[in-house]
Amino acid sequence: TYQLRKDISEKINRMPLTYFNRHNNGEVLSRMTNDVDLVSQTLGQSLTQIVTSVTMVIGVLIMMLRINVILTGVALIVIPLSMVFIILVIKKSQVYFKNQQVYLGHLNGHIEEMYGGHIVIKAFNREAASMKTFNEYNETLYDSAWKAQFLSGMMMPIMGFVGNVGYVL
Repeated sequence: TYQLRKDISEKINRMPLTYFNRHNNGEVLSRMTNDVDLVSQTLGQSLTQIVTSVTMVIGVLIMMLRINVILTGVALIVIPLSMVFIILVIKKSQVYFKNQQVYLGHLNGHIEEMYGGHIVIKAFNREAASMKTFNEYNETLYDSAWKAQFLSGMMMPIMGFVGNVGYVL
């Protein structure tokens, strides 16, 4: 995470000024904080889960083969079925997770600009327009986050269903 933040900081320093005309400060800061934190959390959780899962799969497979080879074969048939469902859910949810991060950047950028320029906003009576923009970004962020969490939350029930199909087989 430290190296990633350092690389981003060096990249930001090399960016042309036109980049900063197209992207506001809050959006850039959101990238440097929220996105890096998300990558860090994912890597931290994934590494632990990968080691635990691989060890458990190997141990379970060895025990299943020792108990009954035919039932092991039937159980292994269910794995491709579950992979198909997982891939379908991931493809759908990735779109919403990406939108969530994009609109989080937009929202943070808007907040940063409005907070930094609140005197100018008040002077030109732009509070209502600022609130409208904030509400639009916030609603889009909420919608994307809700759909992303809903789809990723469907993973365990689907896996339970596929597991029960395997149990029936």
